[in-house]
Amino acid sequence: MVVLRDCPPGADMTLRAVVAGGRERLRLVELGFVPGARIRVVGRHGASGLVVAVEDTRVALNARTGAALVVEPRP
Repeated sequence: MVVLRDCPPGADMTLRAVVAGGRERLRLVELGFVPGARIRVVGRHGASGLVVAVEDTRVALNARTGAALVVEPRP
């Protein structure tokens, strides 16, 4: 397993864990970042930003948030 921040554009992943706490964790869950969710890396912006599709929704994340999402490749 890897963190989402390290995945290349086009990677199709399954979320396994959210390792953030408090409000950040709650906000990620509200956006659909729950274990088992399908996540696809749509693109990268600069050194620290990435755009991902969570199920049918696109979300922009910074590198710190991307490092809090543990994922594995979809079969």
